[in-house]
Amino acid sequence: MTAQRISATSLLRETFAAAGAIYAPQLTINSPSLIFAVLNSVGLGSAAIPLNIIYWFVAIPFLSGSLIFYTYRSLTGNQVTVSEAFHQANRRLLPLILVYIISFVLIFAGFIALIIPGLYVSYRLIFPLYATVIDNSSALDSLSSSWELTKGRWWLIFRSTFLIFFVVIVPTILISLLIDPTAKSLASKLTANVLGFLVAPLMSVYFVLLYQRLRESATTMK
Repeated sequence: MTAQRISATSLLRETFAAAGAIYAPQLTINSPSLIFAVLNSVGLGSAAIPLNIIYWFVAIPFLSGSLIFYTYRSLTGNQVTVSEAFHQANRRLLPLILVYIISFVLIFAGFIALIIPGLYVSYRLIFPLYATVIDNSSALDSLSSSWELTKGRWWLIFRSTFLIFFVVIVPTILISLLIDPTAKSLASKLTANVLGFLVAPLMSVYFVLLYQRLRESATTMK
């Protein structure tokens, strides 16, 4: 298999075919995100800033790692439980946090430079969390792995990301805007939170499949 033969539309079809069997456990893993999003929409008062910092830089790496690990093991026929996925993410929590923060800083710096460099860096560093939790790689090795895996494949990753965004994310945005075009009402925010929660498993399956295909391609090209 070559990188050029990886099809975004085929990935999308595979995603919908595979998602059903693992959808409920994925929702369970990601349920803390929905709880926090709802609480944040309602209002966290004076605790909003510290809780958001904890959520964005601790909870998200942990939950993302759990979801990635569970999805990857399920799709590769090495099924694990939700509890085991949480355990793996907890065991790798410090590297997950570190690689998440480094990626965030590098991508942010790219966007400060200009939009195009920011997009370029964001797509080159799309997979560090995957290597960290799946392969038990160090933070630096995970960053290097993602950079190498995406080398020469920026356009493939861009169009793949665009497709899943258009098919899954855009409808959730439009539905929220139908409720309130300003997107400021509580009903609109809660709707966006719930819809985002419901489509997150599809996003996870899609990008794990893309990660698998890129790894397979890299292996055959050696």
